[in-house]
Amino acid sequence: MSMLQRGVRRRISAVIVAAIGAVGLTGCQGPDLSGRADVIGAVLSAKPGVEDVKTQYQNGFDSGRSITYIVKMAAGATTAQSVEVAAALDQETGDEFDLYDQDLRLLLSGRVVEISDLTSSDIMADRASHLLALSSELSVSRLEWRQASEQTTFDDALELSETQEDIFGMVNAVRAELGSEQFELRARDSAMTEWDVAFPYSEQAQGRLETAVEPHLGQVKKVAIDDSQVSRLSVVVPDGVDVVSRLRGIIERIDSADARPWEFDWALGSDPTGAVDPSTKGSVNVAGCEYNEDPDRQMTSAAQTTQDQLRRIYDTCS
Repeated sequence: MSMLQRGVRRRISAVIVAAIGAVGLTGCQGPDLSGRADVIGAVLSAKPGVEDVKTQYQNGFDSGRSITYIVKMAAGATTAQSVEVAAALDQETGDEFDLYDQDLRLLLSGRVVEISDLTSSDIMADRASHLLALSSELSVSRLEWRQASEQTTFDDALELSETQEDIFGMVNAVRAELGSEQFELRARDSAMTEWDVAFPYSEQAQGRLETAVEPHLGQVKKVAIDDSQVSRLSVVVPDGVDVVSRLRGIIERIDSADARPWEFDWALGSDPTGAVDPSTKGSVNVAGCEYNEDPDRQMTSAAQTTQDQLRRIYDTCS
């Protein structure tokens, strides 16, 4: 063993000993702020329009550090009163809670607006204002915003729990409220298609996508948008002798001359919302050559033939 390796091992051992000592001394991560968390809950309870507040405080090695406030607004409470509650939380959680995940759940008549802030960046009031407006305009019962930590590779995210009859109208509404920001929108349409849309997402790109996918919306299982381009499209199509030409038709409608490589995958079946046979699935990296495949996955000979044909046409591996 080299001197460098021994030195590294000694430093690692010292860190482990220090960590074990910290566990024995404190039993948690930092000082106990549960009393202060309760005081903040009382401040929120005193705000106009508030009916009830529940405080949830955690500070431990297993549970991590978090404070959650579940605020039930009274019937007839205004949007301004809800935003005032969020603003009070921003003001009350000072530097002492900078290492805590902060969650606010606003329970309104028929609606839930939930904001998770992993950055301690005092965004509660701003997010609440936009999310309350969206929940009213879209008539959804639950909206969730997650402000991601800078230490992770995840994007900030907005998730709608209910299916959307007009998926593109929903995207327009989100753009009007938050469209200049960087975040990921996650939603499902009435056909249970999953939509993951990275914002900003331009109106022009959306218009092109609407035209491209409209004939196939009943077959689409998942759409992912990144940098205003399709990064993944998943479909379920009925089997048949013309399956290759039908899949090519979908690819050609989505693809464009300036598009970056994107993933297209498919399965054979009659119902995109139901279970499909994994052995009928296939994929092609259009204009690229990146695959992360399970070498043990079994495919039918027909599915393998279809995949081989499409890869010869569209990927750049050969």
